[in-house]
Amino acid sequence: MERPIDNQSARDILQGCLQSLILPAGIMAGLDTVRDCMKDETIRPFLGHALLHEIMPSMGLNKETLDPLVIEICNEMENPTVIQPLSLLLNNAVRAWAAQTLPLIKAYLDREDELPPCLCMSLAMLIMLFAGSRREADRDYAILKNGEPCRFSEDEDILFSFSRLSCDMPAESLAYAVLSDRAIWEQDLRELPGLEDKIASDLRDLQLLGLEEAISKTWKK
Repeated sequence: MERPIDNQSARDILQGCLQSLILPAGIMAGLDTVRDCMKDETIRPFLGHALLHEIMPSMGLNKETLDPLVIEICNEMENPTVIQPLSLLLNNAVRAWAAQTLPLIKAYLDREDELPPCLCMSLAMLIMLFAGSRREADRDYAILKNGEPCRFSEDEDILFSFSRLSCDMPAESLAYAVLSDRAIWEQDLRELPGLEDKIASDLRDLQLLGLEEAISKTWKK
């Protein structure tokens, strides 16, 4: 990372990245809470691989600093007495992904000269989740969860951009439309080497293979 990170900032980054991975995977799987995701036999190993091999190594901090923070955050997410509905994480989720997860993708790319598969899949899932979000009669935007509208808030420009898309668009077209949209990212993400092809491939896997096989494919190599 470009600047020193204190423990609180590191904790915020770790928690934000985990939430960015959990949110779309959990909702697409029909789950209701963060704890449900932490117990899920497909999502949990995906999160673990992302943490150990992509997120933590990209933060520029030693394991002695990060390990206690990871344990603390995971314990909170698994706590049966604290229910964290996934629907609450929908609010401003795209902005949160851009602020917390995108810098780690760039850091991983700089260090490894390749893209982090799980973090890239988190972007593909985010795109699938929000593509085709629609404005309801009360002017709130919503996505479908288990066939029912789930309302959320986000910047109006971002909402408008995603509302013009559909999750069943050709993967290459969907990747191009989202990554090139400066209204969403304030930059053209196609400039990151290999990202457009990687996201198109991940979107295609999600469309053709389904969630479980697509995300398992990212770490079972």
